Amino acid sequence: MSSNDILLNQINTVAFVLSVGLSLISFALGIVGLVCNVFVFTRPSLRRQSCSLFFFASTFYDLYVILIVIPVRILSNNFNIDSANYNLVCCKLETFSFFASRTISCWLIAAATIDRFLHSSSNASIRQLSSLKTAKLTIVIISITIPLVYSHMIAYFQIINVPDRFGNVVPVCNGQIGIYRTFLGFWYMVWYSFFPSFIMLLFGLLTLHNLRQRRKIAVRLSDKNQVTRRTDTQLLRMLTAQVLLIIVFTLSFSIYRLYSTFTVNLTKSTLRIAQENLAFQIVGAMTYFAHSSSFYLYTLSGTLFRKEFIKIINRYRDPNRNSTLQPVDVIHSIAILQRNK
Repeated sequence: MSSNDILLNQINTVAFVLSVGLSLISFALGIVGLVCNVFVFTRPSLRRQSCSLFFFASTFYDLYVILIVIPVRILSNNFNIDSANYNLVCCKLETFSFFASRTISCWLIAAATIDRFLHSSSNASIRQLSSLKTAKLTIVIISITIPLVYSHMIAYFQIINVPDRFGNVVPVCNGQIGIYRTFLGFWYMVWYSFFPSFIMLLFGLLTLHNLRQRRKIAVRLSDKNQVTRRTDTQLLRMLTAQVLLIIVFTLSFSIYRLYSTFTVNLTKSTLRIAQENLAFQIVGAMTYFAHSSSFYLYTLSGTLFRKEFIKIINRYRDPNRNSTLQPVDVIHSIAILQRNK
């Protein structure tokens, strides 16, 4: 066996281990974290917040990525087991749904940054636009618009034969070679990474500007307003953490897809194909963390989220805790009754 063959095997082994390992970590983290998200975002203190509604809706699209996309991609990228590579209908529908679900999740977080900007405005008319009604309408519009944006994939995706990292020619579900492949590379980068990331950064900065302006003109706050302000601050921290993660992990994957688009017509050696496959497996697996780690980011960055999660744990640990009055509660209640007489 030549040194080139040894290097080739080493690269392919590293690609396999990293791809499967990182994907399985995302899968495990995502199942636990996203299910916890569902419970926390349905708590009374959060479900009345329009920003929380965007987080809640994004969680369900992330669940689709974790439960469906990751297992299919592990089998397809590492074991060449994927019906989409052999059945044209599966090829079109699978790829379309995978692209659309991941993009919708990112756009919902982008919409949450716009909601925080509206909510932080000193103009009362603008603040009124940040509401549960507006959030529900926005979620519906995004859930309809993004699939329409990617509908061209149903028409232009096909099964083509390409050499894999071992030098074997295998069928792969991909876009038509030529102008469409170039168009798809830019289209995916713009809609999945660049455009939502730009919106997140823009409205994130505008929100910070609004908060600084409001601090300058702030008067003494009542207790109720202080609680509201703390809730808004916690939601903004949670949103900022999620935005940064999405930008880092989605942008790298989009850049790689753009690179592969521009080099698709080049004659590549088996070693170069293996090296590019290694890069693809790493950035591809890392994008899953943008969809699986939201719970852990929210827990670390949001005190309110963390407290609500602890309440849920305590509730299931001691179901009778809330239904049974403690001696201190009884004494407090009696004292209140006596003062009201």
